[in-house]
Amino acid sequence: MKRGLHLTNFRYGLNRVGVFGKGIWRYRRLGEPSPESNYIVQKLSAFTDGRSNDILFRVLESKRKEADLRFGWEGTSLVSHAGISDPSIESVARALREDGVVVIPPRLKKEAVQNLYELALSCQLDTSTYGPVATNHVPGTQTTIPIAETGTSNGIDPSQARYSVYGVPRSLLLENENMQCLLCDPYLLAVATRYLGVFPVITKPDMWWDTDFVPQGLRPRPFHVDSGCLRWLKVAVNLTDTTFETPHFVYVKGSHNPNKRTRALTRRLSSRMNLSDKEVNDVCPDKIVHVTAPAGSIMLADTRGIHKGELSMRGHRLVLYFGLEGSAFNNIDKPLPLNKVGSELGKAMRARPFSYQFFRATH
Repeated sequence: MKRGLHLTNFRYGLNRVGVFGKGIWRYRRLGEPSPESNYIVQKLSAFTDGRSNDILFRVLESKRKEADLRFGWEGTSLVSHAGISDPSIESVARALREDGVVVIPPRLKKEAVQNLYELALSCQLDTSTYGPVATNHVPGTQTTIPIAETGTSNGIDPSQARYSVYGVPRSLLLENENMQCLLCDPYLLAVATRYLGVFPVITKPDMWWDTDFVPQGLRPRPFHVDSGCLRWLKVAVNLTDTTFETPHFVYVKGSHNPNKRTRALTRRLSSRMNLSDKEVNDVCPDKIVHVTAPAGSIMLADTRGIHKGELSMRGHRLVLYFGLEGSAFNNIDKPLPLNKVGSELGKAMRARPFSYQFFRATH
């Protein structure tokens, strides 16, 4: 029976490797993503401390390398009046290469912050309520948060939250002009291009409220790393002030690059998906940063590094996230329908169809 089980596991693993090889061939020849390759990419990354991702990235994206910032369209930035000529772009890219996380100097324009805030305040929101943890639960080790209830809400009163999370439906978010402009913002795209070495693939826009309607024992959250791409940046726009006590982002500086200091932690991720606060504090307490910033601030993070989103002690936050990815090879996303496409995003989609392949205009 054991022999049969080992043989089954061997065949399963061999099949995954075969799919991975075919995916590489298809992506190199046709540019088609291979989401079924993600399993092998994850395992290789954990066993090699991320080096396999860098090797695959160099092999698969060598044809797309861009030394100069040539977008192919004239775009207007919601972040910087100078756009791709902003002198802070190079220093932000350097900080990302060294630390893996940075809050950029310019902020989102106040009118855009207000517009997105008002959308999230009054629209029909998708809600989730966190459930209590098990009695034998060890704090900071749960892979997923238990969900006790889901539903909808007509807007939100942030000071009197009745649910843990209020999410703006993605279809509604994508109709917002400011959201569309952020997806093709020249400043953000320039930073990503300088950091990744290729023009990014844009993915996963989401906006939601985190509240303090949270059961006892869920905080602190576990640390983890993201997958689903070879190299990427996450863009997080704070639409409310964030503090240490409100929900906020926590990052282990430098853990996005293979290094001896954090290798013991990343190796553990080959067999499980989380790391407790104690594990991380035992290895590199001086590298843990709590990213807090005022409304309108924008954080960029390479979430191949060890990180987490911390739950609230008290208070709330409204945050907007999307991805700027260096490769579409093992991306598991499905294209998102766009009911209407504004002029800025339309120009970008026509100029860079590969980079906007995960968006589809329905008209």
